[in-house]
Amino acid sequence: MIPKVSRIIKDIKSMKIQGEREVAKSGLECFILTAKNSKARNRKEFMREIKSLAMVLTKTRATEPMLRNVMKNVLLRLNEYGGENVKEVTVNICNEELRKIDEALIKIAEIGAGQIESGDKIMTHCHSHDVVAIFLEAKKQGKRFEVIVTESRPRLQGMLTAKDLTKAGIKVVYCVDSAMGWFMKETNKVLVGCDAILADGSIVNKIGTFPLALVAEKFGVPLFVAGETLKFDPQTIMGVPEPIEMREAKEIIDPKKLPRAKIINPAFDVTPADYIHALITEKGIMRPEVLRERVD
Repeated sequence: MIPKVSRIIKDIKSMKIQGEREVAKSGLECFILTAKNSKARNRKEFMREIKSLAMVLTKTRATEPMLRNVMKNVLLRLNEYGGENVKEVTVNICNEELRKIDEALIKIAEIGAGQIESGDKIMTHCHSHDVVAIFLEAKKQGKRFEVIVTESRPRLQGMLTAKDLTKAGIKVVYCVDSAMGWFMKETNKVLVGCDAILADGSIVNKIGTFPLALVAEKFGVPLFVAGETLKFDPQTIMGVPEPIEMREAKEIIDPKKLPRAKIINPAFDVTPADYIHALITEKGIMRPEVLRERVD
């Protein structure tokens, strides 16, 4: 494994690279770097090398179906190709996948911006490239709105969202996660991203999304979820549960300060479809439970 690939893998594990979209793109970059630097003498050796890399990437983060899906797409096409010029073909296929990811973001931004109106007060949680792109597109269209951003502990990804939006001149209110109920009474929409979309229409997103959905439901505020269809996990059709990544306790607190306590740090939670007003995808806006019918 070349040093740059090892560094990318380390950055994914440490969350220096975070967000489903960026993790998936980084996985494709690893494929490209490996193909360009591979010393494999024939197709068989290279396929063994690239499949081994895919296994390593799969283990970097547990809750990453988009990464798994793009790698599967590449490997399936390589198996269909069957030729010896496999390294060059790998680079071309990966570049196609990268282009599709970028095109999906543009479509999601355009479609999602249509759901935002001037005067809206919208709450969001964590940091999502899809969500930020929607807000930036809405601002570009001349809409004036306010975004309430939760800090998203313990890694404070909400700070990234707040910085992206304030830089673009969007009005932002930044608050602690536990203040979501306080601010919901003046909110008329909730918009979050997602890391996984499951077969029953539920979504997996940053821990705290489920209680946010509960509060929104209590106040009658519609919850929109933005995400590429590549985030759909086909394994869940067969009843396989989406793995929830458990992060290190030290992200919350130094364990030495609570030596007798068991410190649990789940990175994600599951929000049932019943609490989701609609999914905003590159294929349009749809109810979450019908997404799997629209995934090619």
